Amino acid sequence: MLFNHHKKTIESGLKLDFSIPAKHIASVISEFVDSIPNEVILETTSNTGRPAYHPAMMLKILLFAYFRRVFSGRKIERMLEENLPMMILADNRKISYHTINNFRSSDHANKVIKQCFVYFTSLLEDEGLIRENAVF
Repeated sequence: MLFNHHKKTIESGLKLDFSIPAKHIASVISEFVDSIPNEVILETTSNTGRPAYHPAMMLKILLFAYFRRVFSGRKIERMLEENLPMMILADNRKISYHTINNFRSSDHANKVIKQCFVYFTSLLEDEGLIRENAVF
């Protein structure tokens, strides 16, 4: 699982465990996003020459930040530097607020988020957690 491999041993022999429990919201978000078919998440890659971040990773960090009621791009960037679950979701990558804001304001992210909502609603219906006529 994604969250069970972040361990570090200090020279003195002290082991620090940087894992997150399976029931932590970051784990739940990661599993949900990973369950979405790639054709829903992916689009053609950019030809700008800059390294692209995988849309699934970007979606994970946005969903986690929004769950924690953090909406500012600069505050999300800070979470990526200071918040262990966020660091793990981003695979310890440093992502600028500019990149975060560009992603979430893109047409692609807008489509992906709408499709994820539909996918999530279908998942809840399949699990019997909501009825087809539920209103959100």
